[in-house]
Amino acid sequence: MKILSNLLKISGKVLLLLASVGILYAYAMFQGGFVSWFLLYSFLPFIIFSILFALYPIQLWKVGRIIDGPKMYEAGDTVKVQIQITRKFPFPLYFLMITDTLWLGQGEKKVIRFPFMKRRILVTYNLDEVPRGEHFFGNIIVTSADFLGFIKKEHSFKAESKLIVYPKRQCLNLFFLEKHSGEGVLTKGLDYKKETFVPTTIREYQRGDRLSWINWKATARKNTLISKEFEIMEDHQYVIWIDRYHLISHESFEKIVLYSASMINELYKAGHPVTLISTGEGEDRSIFSAKKSVEWINQVFYHFAIVKNDSPSMLHQVVEKDKAALPERGTLIFITDHITSHFLEWIKRLANNQRKVIVVSSTVDGGHHYSNQFLNQNIIIKAMDEVKSV
Repeated sequence: MKILSNLLKISGKVLLLLASVGILYAYAMFQGGFVSWFLLYSFLPFIIFSILFALYPIQLWKVGRIIDGPKMYEAGDTVKVQIQITRKFPFPLYFLMITDTLWLGQGEKKVIRFPFMKRRILVTYNLDEVPRGEHFFGNIIVTSADFLGFIKKEHSFKAESKLIVYPKRQCLNLFFLEKHSGEGVLTKGLDYKKETFVPTTIREYQRGDRLSWINWKATARKNTLISKEFEIMEDHQYVIWIDRYHLISHESFEKIVLYSASMINELYKAGHPVTLISTGEGEDRSIFSAKKSVEWINQVFYHFAIVKNDSPSMLHQVVEKDKAALPERGTLIFITDHITSHFLEWIKRLANNQRKVIVVSSTVDGGHHYSNQFLNQNIIIKAMDEVKSV
């Protein structure tokens, strides 16, 4: 319906232009003289161009978008976007306005070019300081007009694409993490080595496996890389649960996401089995069980890219409903926005000799205010700012 309406408008304007030529010609014939013929010949090129422009099909152009640069963007990066327009017939164009819609209609980028006879038009612009999230680009709208501005043509080209921006991970000094063994606590921090476990079986080499995990005898026998498969001990597992309460401010939640992604990245690189639990609104509940694979870590980082603070319940209420997901042994890490006395009483019931609890708060005073109360208990409370990037 819209196409038919535009076609009728352009047809009406073309008829008006033809009528104008007729009027100017009649005026020159009856009036005579230099002025009347000068008016006719002066306006005739513009009128002819306008009529030809009205017949020129810009909808036959090929328009595409290319998002340049690395495949994995992090928050704060600059994204280079290029729009390519290709046309077969080099019709002279006075100007061209290109509008790129992005981020679900939340913004647009307008660029003006003067292509004249160019068949291939390139437009490049940068998106600075892109925030974390899954961003969608919509259609590309191309607008042009004749010299008189009498006839205006606009067409929307379908060019939907998606940009995923991950949280900017940092290197953390996780000195407060301690590993449990069968006889007490060993303060190995992140120096823990998977080789201390007893290998139970062998499997084919996977991306991310260390050189020291390779079984050289089996590799020589089968003529392909074979890795040792280690038994995952429950008391060496980490379970990270992030707070997605909807009243958390945007700034604080971004700190939670950034810190959680950085911590999982450090634990993954060190070979620690780590599970991420994230519960939001309704049935939005994600559990990423401990696995040592590139596919698993990519799924976790994608979740951090799109996660939102949309949970109607506070962290301890969410965990209480889903206690079955908590292991009997290992280390529970809760990353939250603030700590209350009620939350601390609940934490005391979770901690025991075989299960350690670590609470990391995004507020500066969250860790300092309560940390001294738990010096003799199996609970550690830290503020994110205490653990500086290294």
